[in-house]
Amino acid sequence: MPSLRKVPGSPYFIAAFRDGQGRQYNRSTKQTRRNEALAVALEFERMARGWVSENNTVAAVYKLASDLTERIGKPIAAPSVRAEFRAFVAGLGAKSKRTQERYGQICDEFLTMLGKRADVNLFALSTPDIEHFRDSRLAEGIGPPTVAFELKMIRSVLGRAMKAGRIPKNPAVDVDVPEGKAQQREVFELEHVHALLAACQRHKRGKDWRGAVLMAFYTGARLGDIAGMKWSNVEFGKRELVFIPQKTKRHGSTVHVPLHPELEGHLFALSAPDAPDAPLFPTLAGRGTGGAHGLSSEFAGLMVDAGIERRVLRTGEGTKGRSETVYAPLV
Repeated sequence: MPSLRKVPGSPYFIAAFRDGQGRQYNRSTKQTRRNEALAVALEFERMARGWVSENNTVAAVYKLASDLTERIGKPIAAPSVRAEFRAFVAGLGAKSKRTQERYGQICDEFLTMLGKRADVNLFALSTPDIEHFRDSRLAEGIGPPTVAFELKMIRSVLGRAMKAGRIPKNPAVDVDVPEGKAQQREVFELEHVHALLAACQRHKRGKDWRGAVLMAFYTGARLGDIAGMKWSNVEFGKRELVFIPQKTKRHGSTVHVPLHPELEGHLFALSAPDAPDAPLFPTLAGRGTGGAHGLSSEFAGLMVDAGIERRVLRTGEGTKGRSETVYAPLV
Protein backbone atom coordinates (compact mmCIF):
# COMPACT_ATOMS: atom_id res chain seq x y z
CA MET A 1 0.00 0.00 0.00
CA PRO A 2 1.55 3.35 -1.03
CA SER A 3 1.86 6.21 1.43
CA LEU A 4 1.48 9.97 0.97
CA ARG A 5 3.37 12.89 2.41
CA LYS A 6 4.03 16.54 1.77
CA VAL A 7 7.25 18.50 1.69
CA PRO A 8 7.67 22.14 2.71
CA GLY A 9 7.12 24.63 -0.09
CA SER A 10 5.09 22.28 -2.33
CA PRO A 11 1.27 22.01 -2.50
CA TYR A 12 1.45 18.49 -3.98
CA PHE A 13 1.34 15.10 -2.23
CA ILE A 14 4.39 12.85 -2.66
CA ALA A 15 3.67 9.15 -3.21
CA ALA A 16 5.98 6.50 -1.75
CA PHE A 17 5.54 3.07 -3.38
CA ARG A 18 7.48 -0.12 -4.23
CA ASP A 19 7.93 -2.11 -7.41
CA GLY A 20 7.69 -5.90 -7.75
CA GLN A 21 11.25 -6.36 -6.52
CA GLY A 22 10.77 -4.30 -3.39
CA ARG A 23 12.57 -1.15 -4.55
CA GLN A 24 10.99 2.04 -3.20
CA TYR A 25 10.21 5.13 -5.26
CA ASN A 26 9.06 8.63 -4.38
CA ARG A 27 7.16 10.57 -7.01
CA SER A 28 5.04 13.71 -6.94
CA THR A 29 1.38 13.02 -7.70
CA LYS A 30 0.80 16.57 -8.91
CA GLN A 31 -2.40 16.47 -6.83
CA THR A 32 -3.34 18.75 -3.93
CA ARG A 33 -6.29 16.69 -2.64
CA ARG A 34 -5.55 13.55 -0.62
CA ASN A 35 -8.16 11.28 -2.25
CA GLU A 36 -7.02 12.18 -5.75
CA ALA A 37 -3.37 11.86 -4.74
CA LEU A 38 -4.02 8.40 -3.29
CA ALA A 39 -5.64 7.29 -6.56
CA VAL A 40 -2.55 8.40 -8.47
CA ALA A 41 -0.25 6.69 -5.93
CA LEU A 42 -2.14 3.41 -6.30
CA GLU A 43 -1.76 3.66 -10.09
CA PHE A 44 1.95 4.31 -9.71
CA GLU A 45 2.36 1.18 -7.61
CA ARG A 46 0.24 -0.93 -9.95
CA MET A 47 2.33 0.02 -12.96
CA ALA A 48 5.59 -0.37 -11.05
CA ARG A 49 4.70 -3.93 -10.09
CA GLY A 50 3.00 -4.94 -13.32
CA TRP A 51 6.01 -5.01 -15.65
CA VAL A 52 7.91 -7.69 -13.69
CA SER A 53 7.96 -11.41 -14.72
CA GLU A 54 6.82 -12.17 -18.27
CA ASN A 55 6.50 -8.48 -19.15
CA ASN A 56 10.06 -7.65 -18.18
CA THR A 57 11.16 -6.44 -21.61
CA VAL A 58 12.79 -3.26 -22.78
CA ALA A 59 9.52 -2.13 -24.37
CA ALA A 60 7.56 -2.82 -21.17
CA VAL A 61 10.06 -0.96 -19.01
CA TYR A 62 9.95 1.96 -21.42
CA LYS A 63 6.14 2.02 -21.34
CA LEU A 64 6.19 1.99 -17.55
CA ALA A 65 8.62 4.90 -17.42
CA SER A 66 6.59 6.79 -19.99
CA ASP A 67 3.31 6.19 -18.14
CA LEU A 68 4.77 7.20 -14.80
CA THR A 69 6.32 10.41 -16.05
CA GLU A 70 3.20 11.32 -18.00
CA ARG A 71 1.14 11.06 -14.81
CA ILE A 72 3.43 13.57 -13.11
CA GLY A 73 3.27 16.01 -16.00
CA LYS A 74 6.60 15.31 -17.73
CA PRO A 75 6.02 12.73 -20.46
CA ILE A 76 9.07 11.16 -22.10
CA ALA A 77 9.72 12.13 -25.71
CA ALA A 78 9.42 8.87 -27.65
CA PRO A 79 10.65 9.16 -31.25
CA SER A 80 10.36 6.07 -33.38
CA VAL A 81 13.40 4.47 -35.04
CA ARG A 82 12.12 5.76 -38.39
CA ALA A 83 11.70 9.31 -37.09
CA GLU A 84 15.21 9.35 -35.61
CA PHE A 85 16.88 8.21 -38.83
CA ARG A 86 14.75 10.48 -41.01
CA ALA A 87 15.69 13.44 -38.78
CA PHE A 88 19.36 12.52 -39.20
CA VAL A 89 19.07 12.57 -43.00
CA ALA A 90 17.13 15.83 -42.92
CA GLY A 91 19.97 17.42 -40.96
CA LEU A 92 22.62 16.68 -43.60
CA GLY A 93 22.09 19.93 -45.45
CA ALA A 94 25.72 21.00 -45.01
CA LYS A 95 27.00 17.79 -46.60
CA SER A 96 27.50 17.27 -50.34
CA LYS A 97 24.59 15.98 -52.40
CA ARG A 98 26.37 12.68 -52.95
CA THR A 99 26.92 12.24 -49.21
CA GLN A 100 23.27 13.01 -48.51
CA GLU A 101 22.19 10.42 -51.09
CA ARG A 102 24.60 7.81 -49.72
CA TYR A 103 23.55 8.26 -46.11
CA GLY A 104 19.89 8.40 -47.12
CA GLN A 105 20.29 5.11 -48.98
CA ILE A 106 21.81 3.41 -45.92
CA CYS A 107 18.95 4.66 -43.74
CA ASP A 108 16.41 3.37 -46.27
CA GLU A 109 18.09 -0.05 -46.37
CA PHE A 110 18.15 -0.25 -42.57
CA LEU A 111 14.52 0.82 -42.12
CA THR A 112 13.38 -1.58 -44.85
CA MET A 113 15.17 -4.47 -43.13
CA LEU A 114 13.53 -3.60 -39.80
CA GLY A 115 10.05 -3.75 -41.32
CA LYS A 116 7.40 -3.01 -38.70
CA ARG A 117 10.07 -2.57 -36.05
CA ALA A 118 11.10 0.65 -37.78
CA ASP A 119 8.08 2.26 -36.14
CA VAL A 120 8.76 1.12 -32.56
CA ASN A 121 10.20 3.47 -29.96
CA LEU A 122 13.89 4.15 -30.50
CA PHE A 123 14.42 2.89 -26.95
CA ALA A 124 13.35 -0.60 -28.09
CA LEU A 125 15.96 -0.89 -30.87
CA SER A 126 18.36 -3.66 -29.88
CA THR A 127 21.81 -4.96 -30.74
CA PRO A 128 20.31 -8.11 -32.39
CA ASP A 129 18.34 -5.81 -34.75
CA ILE A 130 21.57 -4.26 -35.98
CA GLU A 131 23.36 -7.62 -36.15
CA HIS A 132 20.51 -8.92 -38.31
CA PHE A 133 20.99 -5.97 -40.67
CA ARG A 134 24.72 -6.69 -40.87
CA ASP A 135 24.21 -10.38 -41.58
CA SER A 136 21.47 -9.78 -44.16
CA ARG A 137 23.66 -7.30 -46.05
CA LEU A 138 26.54 -9.75 -46.15
CA ALA A 139 24.18 -12.48 -47.34
CA GLU A 140 23.13 -10.22 -50.23
CA GLY A 141 26.75 -10.16 -51.42
CA ILE A 142 27.57 -6.68 -50.12
CA GLY A 143 31.30 -6.46 -49.42
CA PRO A 144 32.60 -6.28 -45.82
CA PRO A 145 34.10 -2.77 -46.28
CA THR A 146 30.73 -1.43 -47.43
CA VAL A 147 28.85 -3.12 -44.60
CA ALA A 148 31.42 -1.80 -42.12
CA PHE A 149 30.80 1.74 -43.41
CA GLU A 150 27.03 1.27 -43.08
CA LEU A 151 27.40 0.08 -39.48
CA LYS A 152 29.60 3.07 -38.71
CA MET A 153 26.89 5.42 -39.94
CA ILE A 154 24.17 3.64 -37.94
CA ARG A 155 26.38 3.82 -34.85
CA SER A 156 26.79 7.55 -35.47
CA VAL A 157 23.02 8.13 -35.70
CA LEU A 158 22.39 6.26 -32.46
CA GLY A 159 25.33 7.95 -30.75
CA ARG A 160 23.77 11.28 -31.60
CA ALA A 161 20.48 10.14 -30.05
CA MET A 162 22.26 8.93 -26.91
CA LYS A 163 24.04 12.26 -26.43
CA ALA A 164 20.68 14.02 -26.74
CA GLY A 165 19.24 11.77 -24.02
CA ARG A 166 16.73 9.96 -26.27
CA ILE A 167 18.26 6.55 -25.49
CA PRO A 168 20.37 5.44 -22.50
CA LYS A 169 22.81 3.32 -24.53
CA ASN A 170 23.97 2.97 -28.13
CA PRO A 171 22.98 -0.60 -29.21
CA ALA A 172 25.32 -0.47 -32.22
CA VAL A 173 28.46 -0.24 -30.09
CA ASP A 174 28.44 -3.98 -29.32
CA VAL A 175 28.00 -5.07 -32.95
CA ASP A 176 31.07 -6.71 -34.48
CA VAL A 177 32.21 -5.01 -37.69
CA PRO A 178 32.97 -7.38 -40.59
CA GLU A 179 36.50 -7.52 -41.92
CA GLY A 180 37.57 -8.24 -45.45
CA LYS A 181 39.00 -6.77 -48.62
CA ALA A 182 37.10 -4.81 -51.23
CA GLN A 183 35.53 -6.73 -54.08
CA GLN A 184 37.63 -7.45 -57.14
CA ARG A 185 35.63 -6.32 -60.14
CA GLU A 186 35.79 -7.69 -63.70
CA VAL A 187 33.98 -6.94 -66.94
CA PHE A 188 31.64 -9.09 -69.00
CA GLU A 189 32.68 -11.04 -72.06
CA LEU A 190 32.00 -9.42 -75.44
CA GLU A 191 28.98 -11.64 -76.09
CA HIS A 192 27.46 -10.44 -72.83
CA VAL A 193 27.83 -6.84 -73.96
CA HIS A 194 26.04 -7.67 -77.22
CA ALA A 195 23.24 -9.31 -75.24
CA LEU A 196 22.93 -6.23 -73.05
CA LEU A 197 22.79 -3.92 -76.07
CA ALA A 198 20.02 -6.08 -77.52
CA ALA A 199 18.12 -5.89 -74.22
CA CYS A 200 18.40 -2.09 -74.36
CA GLN A 201 16.27 -2.13 -77.50
CA ARG A 202 13.39 -3.50 -75.41
CA HIS A 203 13.84 -1.15 -72.46
CA LYS A 204 11.77 2.03 -72.02
CA ARG A 205 15.01 3.99 -71.48
CA GLY A 206 16.79 1.93 -74.11
CA LYS A 207 18.59 4.71 -76.00
CA ASP A 208 20.21 6.12 -72.87
CA TRP A 209 21.01 2.68 -71.48
CA ARG A 210 22.64 1.69 -74.78
CA GLY A 211 24.89 4.73 -74.52
CA ALA A 212 25.64 3.96 -70.88
CA VAL A 213 26.61 0.35 -71.66
CA LEU A 214 28.87 1.43 -74.52
CA MET A 215 30.48 4.11 -72.39
CA ALA A 216 31.06 1.71 -69.50
CA PHE A 217 32.57 -0.89 -71.81
CA TYR A 218 34.84 1.42 -73.78
CA THR A 219 35.89 3.89 -71.04
CA GLY A 220 35.61 1.96 -67.76
CA ALA A 221 33.60 4.81 -66.20
CA ARG A 222 31.34 4.01 -63.25
CA LEU A 223 27.56 4.11 -63.51
CA GLY A 224 27.26 7.17 -61.26
CA ASP A 225 29.77 9.06 -63.42
CA ILE A 226 28.05 8.01 -66.63
CA ALA A 227 24.62 9.12 -65.41
CA GLY A 228 26.08 12.54 -64.58
CA MET A 229 27.76 13.04 -67.97
CA LYS A 230 27.00 16.25 -69.88
CA TRP A 231 27.58 17.19 -73.50
CA SER A 232 30.42 19.41 -72.30
CA ASN A 233 32.28 16.23 -71.24
CA VAL A 234 32.53 15.09 -74.89
CA GLU A 235 35.24 16.76 -76.96
CA PHE A 236 34.57 15.56 -80.48
CA GLY A 237 37.43 17.66 -81.88
CA LYS A 238 39.98 15.80 -79.75
CA ARG A 239 37.92 12.59 -79.93
CA GLU A 240 38.02 12.10 -76.17
CA LEU A 241 35.83 12.04 -73.10
CA VAL A 242 36.92 14.42 -70.33
CA PHE A 243 35.52 14.17 -66.82
CA ILE A 244 36.37 14.09 -63.11
CA PRO A 245 35.41 10.76 -61.50
CA GLN A 246 33.32 11.09 -58.35
CA LYS A 247 35.89 9.11 -56.39
CA THR A 248 38.61 11.64 -57.13
CA LYS A 249 36.45 14.76 -57.32
CA ARG A 250 37.85 16.09 -54.05
CA HIS A 251 41.37 16.09 -55.53
CA GLY A 252 40.27 17.44 -58.90
CA SER A 253 41.86 14.66 -60.98
CA THR A 254 40.60 15.04 -64.55
CA VAL A 255 40.49 11.95 -66.76
CA HIS A 256 40.93 12.00 -70.55
CA VAL A 257 39.68 8.86 -72.29
CA PRO A 258 39.88 8.36 -76.09
CA LEU A 259 36.52 7.86 -77.79
CA HIS A 260 36.15 4.43 -79.34
CA PRO A 261 34.68 4.68 -82.86
CA GLU A 262 31.55 2.74 -81.89
CA LEU A 263 30.91 4.98 -78.86
CA GLU A 264 31.71 8.06 -80.91
CA GLY A 265 29.25 6.96 -83.60
CA HIS A 266 26.51 6.43 -81.03
CA LEU A 267 27.05 9.91 -79.56
CA PHE A 268 27.13 11.51 -83.01
CA ALA A 269 23.74 9.95 -83.76
CA LEU A 270 22.12 11.55 -80.69
CA SER A 271 20.29 14.86 -80.92
CA ALA A 272 22.63 17.27 -79.18
CA PRO A 273 20.91 20.26 -77.52
CA ASP A 274 22.29 23.79 -77.74
CA ALA A 275 23.11 23.88 -74.02
CA PRO A 276 26.53 22.27 -73.35
CA ASP A 277 25.56 21.50 -69.74
CA ALA A 278 22.56 19.42 -70.81
CA PRO A 279 22.75 15.77 -69.66
CA LEU A 280 24.15 13.29 -72.12
CA PHE A 281 21.65 10.64 -70.97
CA PRO A 282 18.54 12.55 -69.76
CA THR A 283 16.57 9.58 -68.42
CA LEU A 284 19.50 8.48 -66.25
CA ALA A 285 20.61 11.92 -65.05
CA GLY A 286 19.90 12.98 -61.49
CA ARG A 287 19.14 9.45 -60.27
CA GLY A 288 21.05 7.63 -57.55
CA THR A 289 22.64 4.25 -58.12
CA GLY A 290 21.34 2.58 -54.95
CA GLY A 291 17.94 1.61 -53.63
CA ALA A 292 15.10 -0.49 -55.03
CA HIS A 293 14.51 1.97 -57.88
CA GLY A 294 18.10 3.11 -58.41
CA LEU A 295 20.20 2.73 -61.52
CA SER A 296 22.02 -0.37 -60.24
CA SER A 297 18.73 -2.20 -59.73
CA GLU A 298 17.56 -1.14 -63.19
CA PHE A 299 20.80 -2.41 -64.69
CA ALA A 300 20.30 -5.73 -62.87
CA GLY A 301 16.92 -5.92 -64.63
CA LEU A 302 18.69 -5.42 -67.96
CA MET A 303 20.97 -8.34 -67.12
CA VAL A 304 17.95 -10.55 -66.50
CA ASP A 305 16.37 -9.42 -69.78
CA ALA A 306 19.64 -10.18 -71.56
CA GLY A 307 19.70 -13.69 -70.12
CA ILE A 308 22.98 -13.10 -68.31
CA GLU A 309 23.54 -15.16 -65.19
CA ARG A 310 25.11 -13.31 -62.28
CA ARG A 311 28.08 -15.66 -62.20
CA VAL A 312 30.37 -15.94 -59.19
CA LEU A 313 33.85 -14.50 -59.54
CA ARG A 314 35.10 -15.38 -56.08
CA THR A 315 33.86 -16.14 -52.61
CA GLY A 316 35.22 -14.92 -49.33
CA GLU A 317 34.43 -15.15 -45.68
CA GLY A 318 32.29 -12.49 -44.05
CA THR A 319 31.43 -12.07 -40.39
CA LYS A 320 31.09 -15.32 -38.44
CA GLY A 321 32.31 -17.40 -41.38
CA ARG A 322 29.37 -16.43 -43.61
CA SER A 323 30.13 -17.04 -47.29
CA GLU A 324 30.21 -13.83 -49.32
CA THR A 325 29.46 -14.03 -53.05
CA VAL A 326 30.71 -11.41 -55.51
CA TYR A 327 29.12 -11.12 -58.95
CA ALA A 328 30.53 -9.86 -62.24
CA PRO A 329 29.57 -6.22 -62.81
CA LEU A 330 29.80 -4.14 -65.98
CA VAL A 331 29.45 -0.70 -64.42
